[in-house]
Amino acid sequence: MLKLQHALPFLLLTSCAVRQPGPHTWRFADRTLMPPGVGSPDLAARTFTAPIAIPPNCLESDALTIQRRRSRILVTVHRNALLRQPAGWLADWIDRAVSQNCIPAGQGPLLTARILESLPLPAGAALRLLRAEGRYNFVELLPGSRLQVVSPVLSPGTALDAAPDNTPMKVSGKDSSINVEMEAPANLIGVETAWYDLVAKPGGRGSTIVPTSARVTIGGQAEDRPAPAVNLFRFPPEAGYYRLFYKADQSEVLALAPTRAALPTDPDTCGQPACFPIPRGVGVNAYMRLDVNGAPLTVPVSATIRSVIQAAKLRPEDVLPTLAITKPFGGRPTALEFDRAKQDILNLTLTGDERIRWGR
Repeated sequence: MLKLQHALPFLLLTSCAVRQPGPHTWRFADRTLMPPGVGSPDLAARTFTAPIAIPPNCLESDALTIQRRRSRILVTVHRNALLRQPAGWLADWIDRAVSQNCIPAGQGPLLTARILESLPLPAGAALRLLRAEGRYNFVELLPGSRLQVVSPVLSPGTALDAAPDNTPMKVSGKDSSINVEMEAPANLIGVETAWYDLVAKPGGRGSTIVPTSARVTIGGQAEDRPAPAVNLFRFPPEAGYYRLFYKADQSEVLALAPTRAALPTDPDTCGQPACFPIPRGVGVNAYMRLDVNGAPLTVPVSATIRSVIQAAKLRPEDVLPTLAITKPFGGRPTALEFDRAKQDILNLTLTGDERIRWGR
């Protein structure tokens, strides 16, 4: 998510108009993630230049000061004002800027990443600025997310939609880390576990949900398949933004919209096509994929370093001595330094663009 490999070069990076010397690494200390070139976790503002031309009276905010410079903009990020914004604010702000033609759609992810790279932020703050909250439990699905869909395989002649409506379901966890457990219906003969990837659309306008694999297990025999038997997520091409809601009646709803601002916030009052009910008896969980020791590892959304190590079935204390983390800065993988004598790094919330290694 939010990768900068194809970004045009950013021309200037200053701190209150004075360039800050410092190591060319990220640093994590006192639960704060500090980008390269930042010498203090209390830095109040930082300015960078981006090669984006904008119309007049665009992109106004107390968290971000934008000045036009012909074919580029001068952006000053104000740390305290940024941290006061509600959950999901930065994603909403970028989406509005794109929809109002203030910035080209393809520049949205680049500007988002540059803003988040500019200042020291508390652990988890970047993810909070990208994911909304509400009175319902839901997960905001961003490009790079994965969906695990667990569906019953029923006896011949029984359709999935014929699964009983009163199939018990247990939802545990909260916020963006939620697990769904289903009780098997009486006519169950097997289970299908399918995976879908959210693939970014060209131009940065959201993503498409693409089925990638499935495993069907019947009578103890497992068979891998290239796709699920039924693709649950065939949506109109204009859909690009998604929220997965877990409702109080233990059902699930996937909300979709052509822009992030248009996403429904109340699944009880919206109907199709904006809100797509997940069939009863089907469980959907949100994940993200990380690069761990050179191979992909699927972990829950908002995973920490600790949960990644646990997903690899290892003990954190065994991994810490050789743990190495890189995170993009300006489009390039950049090392993240931390104190190996402490376990603080284990609680770092990941955004999905990190690379993690240990044991070598």
